[in-house]
Amino acid sequence: MYNTLKKHTCLAVAIVLVLLLIASSLKGSMQAQAASSKMQTGKVDPTIDQVAQEVLWNIRTNGFNPIAKTKGMVTGGLYVNWRMDNPGITNNVNPNSNDDPPSSHDIQTDLFYLNALAEYKYLHGQESSHDQDIARITPIVHNEFFNYNLPKGWVYFYLLRDGYLLNDPVLTQEAQMAATNYYNNWYDQRLGLLYNKSHTPGVYSVEHSLTAGAALIDAGTRMGHPEWVQAGKATINTVLPASYNIQAQLFYNNMTVNADGSEMVMNEQGKASTQGSAVEALLAAYEITHNPQYLTISTAVLQSLFTTSGLWDQRNGGLFFAYDLNSRTLEQKYKETRAQAHILIGLYRYNQIMRQLGQSQQFLDKQQQLINLLSTNFYQPIYHGYFYRVTPTFGNVISNGPDGTPQPEIYFTTEAMGLALDALQQTEFSTISL
Repeated sequence: MYNTLKKHTCLAVAIVLVLLLIASSLKGSMQAQAASSKMQTGKVDPTIDQVAQEVLWNIRTNGFNPIAKTKGMVTGGLYVNWRMDNPGITNNVNPNSNDDPPSSHDIQTDLFYLNALAEYKYLHGQESSHDQDIARITPIVHNEFFNYNLPKGWVYFYLLRDGYLLNDPVLTQEAQMAATNYYNNWYDQRLGLLYNKSHTPGVYSVEHSLTAGAALIDAGTRMGHPEWVQAGKATINTVLPASYNIQAQLFYNNMTVNADGSEMVMNEQGKASTQGSAVEALLAAYEITHNPQYLTISTAVLQSLFTTSGLWDQRNGGLFFAYDLNSRTLEQKYKETRAQAHILIGLYRYNQIMRQLGQSQQFLDKQQQLINLLSTNFYQPIYHGYFYRVTPTFGNVISNGPDGTPQPEIYFTTEAMGLALDALQQTEFSTISL
C-alpha cells in the first residue's frame, strides 16, 4: 500500500511541476487577471465560523479515505459518506453501482472540500489551523482535475476561485484547461450549444450547460479568446428559450438534443437546486456581458422560488425538492441541503449586484432565513455535519436499506458538507466575483 500511494503521489507531483512550468511561462495569465477581481472579506459571522470549524474538523477526523481511487488508481480522497453516529461505517453507496464501496470516490467532493478550506483560510488571514489539511488535499485535487474534460461548468469557477484564494497557479491553469475542453470537446458551433455530445441523442443538464456557458464567457474574457466568449453567449442564449418555462418562471432539469438541433424536455421537474445554480450562472454571465435578460430572468426565478411556485415552505422555511412543471404539483417530501446552498449563493450574489446598481435588495428576509437554516436546522450540531436531505420539518428521512428494511438516513455526505460551507462562507465576503 505504501508503494502504491508513493507512486501516485509522485505522479501528482510530476503533474504539478509541469503545470507550474506552464503557468510561470504565461504572460498576463489567468492568475494575474483573477487577482484583479475584487474579492473582499466582510465581517466574520461567529455562528457560521463555529459551524465551519466544526465541519472541517469532522472531515479531517472522519472523512479522509486513504484508499480512495481516481481513474482506477489509489490516490486518497474523501469518503462519499459516513454514518453520523458511527463514522467507521463509510461509503454507503448504491449497491447496484459499479463502485467498490471501500474505495468509492467522487472527485467533486474533494474540490468542494478544498474550496471550503480555501474560503476559511482567506477569511481568517494568517490563521494556520487548516494548513495541513490544505497541503494534504491540494495535490490530490491537482491530480484529479488535470485536463478536466466533462461539460460541467461549475468546475471551472471552483478551480479559478480556489487558485486565487490559495495563490495557487496550478489550480488556475487547470481552470483554463477545463475551459479549453469545454470549447474544444463539448461546444457544437452548428447548434450554438455546449452539451453532452457523447450520448445519442445528445443530453444536457440545464445547470451544467448554463454554468459552462458562463465559464466560457469568463475564461474567454480573461484569456483573450473572443470565440470562447461568443460560444458562451450562444450556449446561454440557446438554453434559455428551450429550458425555461415562462409560465412557472423556472427551469427544467434536463434536456435532450436531437441531430437537427431541436430540443425536448427530458425531466419535467423544476428542481430547487437547478434554479439556484441557474441563477448563479446567469449572474456570472451578467457581470461580464451586462445583458439585462440574464438579470431579468434571475429576478423572475427568485420571485417564483420564494412566492409563486410554492417551493418555499412558508411554515417551516427552506425549499422543497422540486416543482413538477407538467402536473404543476410540488414534490415536498423532503428538502435537499444542496438546494438551500445553491439558492443562498444565487440570492446573495444577486443582492450584491443589486447593491452595486443602487437598487433595492430583494428577499433579504429569505437570505437571512437560509443562513439561519443552514447553520441550525439542516446542521447536525452534536456530530457536526450535513445529510443529503431532511424531512420538511428537518427530521431524518426514512428510506429502505439494501435489505428492504426501513431505516433513517443518517449518513453525512461530503457533497452536502462542502456545499453548505461554501454557501455560508460566501456570505462572509462583502464582494466575491469568482
